[in-house]
Amino acid sequence: MKIAVRFCSFALLLMVCMPTAVAKDAPPVGILAASAGEEVFLVDPTTGDTRSVATGPVAWLFPAPGGILFAPDLVNSKTSVIDLRTLSLREPIPGVTMPRFGTLPDRYLVLSKQLLVMSYPNRALMNSYAIPFENPWQVEILTENRVLFVLERLPQGGGNVTLIAVNLGEGRVVYRRPLAGDVRHFAISPALGLMALAAAGTGQIVLADPATLTPVATYLTGGRPIDLVFADDGSTLAVAVERSDGRGELVIWKIKPTKKKGLERKKEWIVPLAGPPVRLVSSPDGRHLAAGLNSGQIQIIEVDTQGLVATAEVGGAPRDVAWCDPAIEGPLLPDWSDDDEPTLDLSGG
Repeated sequence: MKIAVRFCSFALLLMVCMPTAVAKDAPPVGILAASAGEEVFLVDPTTGDTRSVATGPVAWLFPAPGGILFAPDLVNSKTSVIDLRTLSLREPIPGVTMPRFGTLPDRYLVLSKQLLVMSYPNRALMNSYAIPFENPWQVEILTENRVLFVLERLPQGGGNVTLIAVNLGEGRVVYRRPLAGDVRHFAISPALGLMALAAAGTGQIVLADPATLTPVATYLTGGRPIDLVFADDGSTLAVAVERSDGRGELVIWKIKPTKKKGLERKKEWIVPLAGPPVRLVSSPDGRHLAAGLNSGQIQIIEVDTQGLVATAEVGGAPRDVAWCDPAIEGPLLPDWSDDDEPTLDLSGG
């Protein structure tokens, strides 16, 4: 098994990283993973130090509990299994494995011609629902694995864009709604009870009620919103925007519901990026953002100060970026009695 590993020396890191004083007091947590070229890059978000693992051309990344990252290669039909705690490869899985985890560590979902509920880590079928998915682009599992949202769109764009809401407790589709405006990504804030949709075709962010998809507010971004996330305590919305002149910006809004005026943007910050963005993710604690750029860079930014913490090079435009928390524990496995060594009971009891 070949592992391509690159280390950035401390001297080189000083040339590309610009940590702020606040970042030193409260450094980012977790580890970033980005798929680009035929590698997955593991990034220290505090320094920008990177280590690359040869995986083949990976599109989407799938973090799992217990510090595991699944990196499926659809071209060569294999899945690399990366241990984020040791930054090394485990035994690969033949075929493509795309597990989507919610908050329960002992099970995950598989979206295909059916919706499958699989046990983890033994990957046994627990349940299945006759709910087909054609082109799942973004998937979010919420409220203790009781709610599923799926954005369907073609990878190259064009065609229909659909948002699907599923009640996982009942295994039933709540709605399947077509979306206009070339929606690229969505984000959900349980604190605000809102869903935000990035409509790149109209340059708008649409805030809607996730239970019904009824719009409640619309904001212009001045460009093409490519990706977005709720950060901090869920009241901060960050949007990665591509401008018409090729520049990239990170637009950050503080959103607060009011009784008289409804939703209000109480504060707004605009953070220039080093190039047009392709992905945006939030840290596990919501205090930092990572913007993947078309230039092959990842910029880590602190939400409170809007300051640049670090910059990492990942060798090409990232197809996907995931901010993982290796500290999340895996499932507790039972100690089965038939796993014990066989013994003879000669006590006569």
